[in-house]
Amino acid sequence: MGRLDELFGTRRAPGGSDLERLEGIEEAASNGEFPVAIDLLDHLEKEENVFLGVQMVLRSLMDYFEELTPEEVSNYLRELIPIINGISAWRYRALLLGKVAVLYYRIEDDFNGDIALKSSINLAYAAGEDVLIEILEELIKFGILEKAAHAFSLVKDRKKVDYLLGKVAEYFYLRGDEEKALKALDYIEDPFHRAVTFYRLALIEAERDGERALGFIELAIENAKRIENRYAKIELLMKLSDVRAKLTGEGISLGQILSESLGELPKDHGNANEEDQDREYLQPSNPHQEN
Repeated sequence: MGRLDELFGTRRAPGGSDLERLEGIEEAASNGEFPVAIDLLDHLEKEENVFLGVQMVLRSLMDYFEELTPEEVSNYLRELIPIINGISAWRYRALLLGKVAVLYYRIEDDFNGDIALKSSINLAYAAGEDVLIEILEELIKFGILEKAAHAFSLVKDRKKVDYLLGKVAEYFYLRGDEEKALKALDYIEDPFHRAVTFYRLALIEAERDGERALGFIELAIENAKRIENRYAKIELLMKLSDVRAKLTGEGISLGQILSESLGELPKDHGNANEEDQDREYLQPSNPHQEN
Protein backbone atom coordinates (compact mmCIF):
# COMPACT_ATOMS: atom_id res chain seq x y z
CA MET A 1 0.00 0.00 0.00
CA GLY A 2 2.99 2.30 0.32
CA ARG A 3 3.05 3.28 -3.35
CA LEU A 4 -0.72 3.84 -3.45
CA ASP A 5 -0.47 6.00 -0.34
CA GLU A 6 2.18 8.11 -2.06
CA LEU A 7 0.12 8.35 -5.25
CA PHE A 8 -3.03 9.58 -3.49
CA GLY A 9 -1.20 11.65 -0.87
CA THR A 10 -2.60 9.55 1.95
CA ARG A 11 0.66 8.35 3.49
CA ARG A 12 0.39 7.99 7.26
CA ALA A 13 2.28 10.46 9.39
CA PRO A 14 5.55 9.10 10.79
CA GLY A 15 5.37 7.36 14.13
CA GLY A 16 1.83 6.06 13.93
CA SER A 17 0.70 7.64 17.21
CA ASP A 18 1.25 10.89 19.06
CA LEU A 19 3.18 9.05 21.76
CA GLU A 20 5.60 7.58 19.22
CA ARG A 21 5.97 10.94 17.51
CA LEU A 22 6.71 12.64 20.83
CA GLU A 23 9.37 10.01 21.51
CA GLY A 24 10.82 10.78 18.08
CA ILE A 25 10.76 14.52 18.78
CA GLU A 26 12.46 14.08 22.14
CA GLU A 27 15.17 11.86 20.65
CA ALA A 28 15.81 14.17 17.68
CA ALA A 29 15.82 17.35 19.77
CA SER A 30 18.09 15.87 22.44
CA ASN A 31 20.55 14.93 19.68
CA GLY A 32 20.43 18.42 18.18
CA GLU A 33 18.53 17.25 15.08
CA PHE A 34 16.15 20.21 15.13
CA PRO A 35 14.85 20.03 11.51
CA VAL A 36 13.74 16.43 12.16
CA ALA A 37 12.09 17.34 15.48
CA ILE A 38 10.28 20.35 14.02
CA ASP A 39 9.04 18.31 11.05
CA LEU A 40 7.54 15.75 13.42
CA LEU A 41 5.65 18.50 15.27
CA ASP A 42 3.43 19.02 12.21
CA HIS A 43 2.17 15.44 12.53
CA LEU A 44 0.98 15.63 16.14
CA GLU A 45 -2.79 15.45 16.45
CA LYS A 46 -3.67 16.50 20.01
CA GLU A 47 -3.06 20.10 21.06
CA GLU A 48 -1.59 19.18 24.43
CA ASN A 49 0.94 16.98 22.62
CA VAL A 50 1.86 19.84 20.31
CA PHE A 51 2.55 21.89 23.45
CA LEU A 52 4.74 19.12 24.89
CA GLY A 53 6.57 18.65 21.60
CA VAL A 54 7.35 22.34 21.13
CA GLN A 55 8.45 22.52 24.75
CA MET A 56 10.92 19.68 24.13
CA VAL A 57 12.38 21.48 21.12
CA LEU A 58 12.68 24.81 22.97
CA ARG A 59 14.33 23.11 25.96
CA SER A 60 16.88 21.48 23.67
CA LEU A 61 17.52 24.79 21.90
CA MET A 62 18.42 26.16 25.34
CA ASP A 63 20.72 23.18 25.96
CA TYR A 64 22.44 23.51 22.58
CA PHE A 65 22.47 27.30 22.63
CA GLU A 66 26.26 27.66 22.87
CA GLU A 67 26.75 25.34 19.88
CA LEU A 68 24.30 27.13 17.58
CA THR A 69 24.74 30.38 15.68
CA PRO A 70 22.24 33.22 16.27
CA GLU A 71 21.03 32.71 12.70
CA GLU A 72 20.32 29.03 13.33
CA VAL A 73 18.40 29.80 16.53
CA SER A 74 16.41 32.51 14.74
CA ASN A 75 15.54 30.19 11.84
CA TYR A 76 14.32 27.45 14.16
CA LEU A 77 12.20 29.93 16.13
CA ARG A 78 10.73 31.23 12.88
CA GLU A 79 9.59 27.70 12.08
CA LEU A 80 8.18 27.11 15.55
CA ILE A 81 6.14 30.31 15.87
CA PRO A 82 3.38 29.33 13.36
CA ILE A 83 3.04 25.99 15.16
CA ILE A 84 2.75 27.78 18.51
CA ASN A 85 0.22 30.27 17.14
CA GLY A 86 -1.88 27.34 15.95
CA ILE A 87 -2.46 26.28 19.56
CA SER A 88 -5.83 27.52 20.80
CA ALA A 89 -5.20 27.26 24.57
CA TRP A 90 -4.01 30.64 25.84
CA ARG A 91 -2.00 29.08 28.67
CA TYR A 92 0.03 26.89 26.32
CA ARG A 93 0.70 29.70 23.88
CA ALA A 94 1.72 32.08 26.67
CA LEU A 95 4.24 29.67 28.18
CA LEU A 96 5.80 28.75 24.84
CA LEU A 97 6.03 32.34 23.59
CA GLY A 98 7.69 33.29 26.87
CA LYS A 99 10.46 30.76 26.13
CA VAL A 100 10.67 31.99 22.53
CA ALA A 101 11.15 35.55 23.83
CA VAL A 102 14.01 34.40 26.09
CA LEU A 103 15.78 32.75 23.17
CA TYR A 104 15.38 35.88 21.02
CA TYR A 105 16.83 38.02 23.81
CA ARG A 106 19.72 35.61 24.19
CA ILE A 107 20.66 36.07 20.52
CA GLU A 108 20.26 39.85 21.04
CA ASP A 109 17.21 40.11 18.78
CA ASP A 110 15.28 42.49 21.03
CA PHE A 111 12.75 43.39 18.32
CA ASN A 112 11.38 39.85 17.94
CA GLY A 113 11.93 39.19 21.64
CA ASP A 114 9.73 42.15 22.56
CA ILE A 115 7.00 40.99 20.16
CA ALA A 116 7.04 37.45 21.58
CA LEU A 117 7.13 38.68 25.20
CA LYS A 118 4.29 41.14 24.67
CA SER A 119 2.12 38.41 23.16
CA SER A 120 3.10 36.05 25.96
CA ILE A 121 2.24 38.55 28.70
CA ASN A 122 -1.10 39.45 27.11
CA LEU A 123 -2.07 35.78 26.91
CA ALA A 124 -0.78 35.09 30.42
CA TYR A 125 -2.74 38.01 31.86
CA ALA A 126 -5.90 36.40 30.48
CA ALA A 127 -4.88 32.84 31.35
CA GLY A 128 -4.01 33.47 34.99
CA GLU A 129 -1.36 34.89 37.29
CA ASP A 130 0.35 31.52 37.75
CA VAL A 131 1.24 31.54 34.04
CA LEU A 132 2.71 35.01 34.40
CA ILE A 133 4.82 33.76 37.31
CA GLU A 134 6.28 30.94 35.17
CA ILE A 135 7.18 33.39 32.40
CA LEU A 136 8.85 35.73 34.90
CA GLU A 137 10.82 32.85 36.42
CA GLU A 138 12.26 32.07 32.98
CA LEU A 139 13.25 35.71 32.42
CA ILE A 140 14.83 35.98 35.88
CA LYS A 141 16.73 32.70 35.39
CA PHE A 142 18.56 34.21 32.42
CA GLY A 143 18.95 37.66 33.98
CA ILE A 144 16.58 39.40 31.55
CA LEU A 145 15.36 41.62 34.37
CA GLU A 146 14.77 44.84 32.46
CA LYS A 147 12.36 43.07 30.13
CA ALA A 148 10.66 41.40 33.08
CA ALA A 149 9.79 44.71 34.76
CA HIS A 150 6.43 45.25 33.03
CA ALA A 151 5.28 41.68 33.64
CA PHE A 152 6.40 42.00 37.26
CA SER A 153 4.11 45.01 37.73
CA LEU A 154 1.11 42.90 36.64
CA VAL A 155 1.46 40.46 39.54
CA LYS A 156 -1.04 41.53 42.20
CA ASP A 157 -0.67 38.77 44.80
CA ARG A 158 1.88 40.13 47.29
CA LYS A 159 3.11 36.66 48.30
CA LYS A 160 3.87 35.87 44.67
CA VAL A 161 5.73 39.16 44.32
CA ASP A 162 7.80 38.18 47.36
CA TYR A 163 8.45 34.74 45.84
CA LEU A 164 9.76 36.38 42.64
CA LEU A 165 11.89 38.83 44.60
CA GLY A 166 13.48 35.83 46.28
CA LYS A 167 14.36 34.45 42.84
CA VAL A 168 15.86 37.82 41.87
CA ALA A 169 17.93 37.88 45.07
CA GLU A 170 19.20 34.38 44.40
CA TYR A 171 20.06 35.28 40.79
CA PHE A 172 22.19 38.26 41.84
CA TYR A 173 23.87 36.36 44.68
CA LEU A 174 24.88 33.48 42.40
CA ARG A 175 26.51 36.02 40.10
CA GLY A 176 28.47 37.69 42.87
CA ASP A 177 26.41 40.89 43.16
CA GLU A 178 25.67 40.69 46.87
CA GLU A 179 24.56 44.32 47.13
CA LYS A 180 21.74 43.87 44.63
CA ALA A 181 20.84 40.49 46.10
CA LEU A 182 20.37 41.93 49.59
CA LYS A 183 18.52 44.93 48.20
CA ALA A 184 16.01 42.62 46.49
CA LEU A 185 15.73 40.66 49.74
CA ASP A 186 14.96 43.84 51.67
CA TYR A 187 11.84 44.34 49.54
CA ILE A 188 10.44 40.94 50.54
CA GLU A 189 7.67 41.51 53.09
CA ASP A 190 6.40 38.01 53.84
CA PRO A 191 8.49 36.30 56.58
CA PHE A 192 8.09 32.91 54.91
CA HIS A 193 9.66 34.08 51.66
CA ARG A 194 12.35 36.04 53.51
CA ALA A 195 13.24 32.89 55.45
CA VAL A 196 13.28 30.69 52.33
CA THR A 197 15.52 33.18 50.51
CA PHE A 198 18.02 33.27 53.38
CA TYR A 199 17.85 29.45 53.41
CA ARG A 200 18.76 29.32 49.70
CA LEU A 201 21.63 31.75 50.18
CA ALA A 202 22.88 29.55 53.01
CA LEU A 203 22.87 26.54 50.68
CA ILE A 204 24.94 28.51 48.17
CA GLU A 205 27.52 29.36 50.85
CA ALA A 206 27.48 26.03 52.68
CA GLU A 207 30.43 24.49 50.82
CA ARG A 208 32.60 27.61 50.54
CA ASP A 209 32.02 29.67 53.69
CA GLY A 210 30.41 27.81 56.58
CA GLU A 211 30.39 30.84 58.87
CA ARG A 212 28.58 32.95 56.28
CA ALA A 213 26.12 30.14 55.64
CA LEU A 214 25.42 29.88 59.37
CA GLY A 215 24.70 33.62 59.49
CA PHE A 216 22.11 33.20 56.74
CA ILE A 217 20.56 30.24 58.57
CA GLU A 218 20.21 32.30 61.77
CA LEU A 219 18.48 35.06 59.77
CA ALA A 220 16.24 32.43 58.17
CA ILE A 221 15.29 31.04 61.60
CA GLU A 222 14.59 34.54 62.89
CA ASN A 223 12.17 35.15 60.02
CA ALA A 224 10.67 31.65 60.14
CA LYS A 225 9.57 32.20 63.73
CA ARG A 226 7.35 35.05 62.48
CA ILE A 227 5.43 32.86 60.01
CA GLU A 228 1.72 32.79 60.84
CA ASN A 229 0.98 29.41 59.26
CA ARG A 230 2.01 27.08 62.06
CA TYR A 231 2.48 24.00 59.91
CA ALA A 232 4.61 25.79 57.32
CA LYS A 233 6.59 27.23 60.25
CA ILE A 234 7.31 23.77 61.69
CA GLU A 235 8.33 22.33 58.33
CA LEU A 236 10.66 25.19 57.50
CA LEU A 237 12.22 25.33 60.96
CA MET A 238 12.96 21.61 60.75
CA LYS A 239 14.71 22.11 57.39
CA LEU A 240 16.71 24.99 58.82
CA SER A 241 17.59 22.88 61.84
CA ASP A 242 19.01 20.17 59.58
CA VAL A 243 21.25 22.65 57.76
CA ARG A 244 22.32 24.28 61.04
CA ALA A 245 23.21 20.87 62.46
CA LYS A 246 25.42 20.10 59.46
CA LEU A 247 27.20 23.44 59.84
CA THR A 248 27.70 23.41 63.62
CA GLY A 249 26.85 19.94 64.86
CA GLU A 250 24.01 21.46 66.87
CA GLY A 251 20.47 21.73 65.56
CA ILE A 252 17.16 22.76 67.06
CA SER A 253 15.21 19.91 68.60
CA LEU A 254 11.57 19.43 67.67
CA GLY A 255 10.70 20.16 71.29
CA GLN A 256 12.44 23.53 71.06
CA ILE A 257 10.65 24.36 67.83
CA LEU A 258 7.27 23.59 69.37
CA SER A 259 7.88 25.30 72.70
CA GLU A 260 9.71 28.41 71.50
CA SER A 261 7.74 29.19 68.38
CA LEU A 262 4.35 27.55 68.43
CA GLY A 263 2.88 27.10 71.83
CA GLU A 264 -0.14 24.81 71.68
CA LEU A 265 -1.20 23.71 68.23
CA PRO A 266 -4.76 24.73 67.31
CA LYS A 267 -7.50 22.13 67.51
CA ASP A 268 -8.44 22.68 63.87
CA HIS A 269 -5.96 22.16 61.05
CA GLY A 270 -5.76 25.73 59.84
CA ASN A 271 -5.99 26.66 56.19
CA ALA A 272 -4.99 23.54 54.22
CA ASN A 273 -4.72 25.42 50.95
CA GLU A 274 -2.36 27.98 52.46
CA GLU A 275 -0.29 25.19 54.02
CA ASP A 276 0.09 23.42 50.65
CA GLN A 277 0.95 26.67 48.88
CA ASP A 278 3.70 27.47 51.40
CA ARG A 279 5.12 23.94 51.16
CA GLU A 280 5.45 24.38 47.41
CA TYR A 281 7.91 27.24 47.91
CA LEU A 282 10.11 25.16 50.22
CA GLN A 283 11.66 23.36 47.24
CA PRO A 284 14.92 25.23 46.54
CA SER A 285 16.53 25.40 43.13
CA ASN A 286 19.97 23.88 42.77
CA PRO A 287 22.25 26.63 44.09
CA HIS A 288 25.25 25.25 42.20
CA GLN A 289 23.57 25.00 38.81
CA GLU A 290 24.64 27.75 36.43
CA ASN A 291 21.71 28.93 34.32
